[in-house]
Amino acid sequence: MPKIKTITRNKNKPVLFEFQNGKIKQDNDCLLEVALFRDKVKNKKILGVSNGDMIYSGEVNNDDLFNNFLAISKKGGKEIELVEIETTSLTPFLKQTIAVASPVKQHAVSELQKKFGSKKAKRYTEQHERLAMNLEHVTGRLEKIVEGMDVDVETNIIPETPSDSGYRPKINRDASTKEGVYILSDLVTDDILNSLEEKLDSVLDAADIKKCGLTSVIENQIQSLQEQSLPEQIFKDKCKILLCVNNLIEFMKTPTKSMTKKYMACNYSILMDKYIKKNFMVNSTRSLNMRDKCVCYIIVLIMIAVNYEMDLDILAKDLKIGLNKAKELARHLGFSQSTKSKTGIVLKIPVPPPPTLFMKKKKN
Repeated sequence: MPKIKTITRNKNKPVLFEFQNGKIKQDNDCLLEVALFRDKVKNKKILGVSNGDMIYSGEVNNDDLFNNFLAISKKGGKEIELVEIETTSLTPFLKQTIAVASPVKQHAVSELQKKFGSKKAKRYTEQHERLAMNLEHVTGRLEKIVEGMDVDVETNIIPETPSDSGYRPKINRDASTKEGVYILSDLVTDDILNSLEEKLDSVLDAADIKKCGLTSVIENQIQSLQEQSLPEQIFKDKCKILLCVNNLIEFMKTPTKSMTKKYMACNYSILMDKYIKKNFMVNSTRSLNMRDKCVCYIIVLIMIAVNYEMDLDILAKDLKIGLNKAKELARHLGFSQSTKSKTGIVLKIPVPPPPTLFMKKKKN
């Protein structure tokens, strides 16, 4: 029996839809256009689907009594991934008036086709009867749905809500200074940082820092700090933050299959080990959400240590993530692109407003 590898749960869940009275033809399934709206009156999401000739719509089901999951597995694989989804059943919106000469005559013809027609004619008649609706009733129903909608047709903008950024570090976008945007104690406590001091001393006393086993980005940043004329205590405090980040990067590089009961996220600080497991692991594993959360903390901590300006290129390579992914996360964290480098980021005051999510039309 396959084992569950990861469980993915996001606020913006994928929507699995079906057509109430039909199926998608294999040769036409890529021609569908999909858009997601919100009915502000009922506080419900509405899924709209169009194939160019017909429009279908349906309310997205959201029952608090249970959750729906989609199981994803490779062919012959022994592990599955569970993704939380929402579901809906789509019904057609008839845009053109259906001309019916006589309901009695139409009923008689339908009965004859069902009794004496071919299999194809019988199937067509049954489908036609199921689709037969009162056009005025359908129009009135859709008008009520549309009344409560407030949608920008050109951009379909949905503002980011606080819950969308629940895994990101606490941010004060109204801060008047760079130091007030992110508070170090909100990310990691002094006790945890001080527990790294003995390891830090061995790194700083080493004849060659390249032999200390540090990641490339942390090694470069410590060397950069050594070239600056900083007071000794400030220098050591910044290096402690970078050593903390080094542990987070090593944690990100560790394969999930190695995260057994005996796994140690940091072998020279119990406090650091507990900090990583408490904040970036769920049920003794590293989920996709926790990966993003960890990357966010890494970016913010490095920015605090290096005076709020850094290059994302080396960090992205150390983390083995795409540079565009790192840029996108940095943008959501309030950082702006540097004017000096396309891969650099800086913190500007005032902090830019949170990015807006754009609802794009997709093709299935």
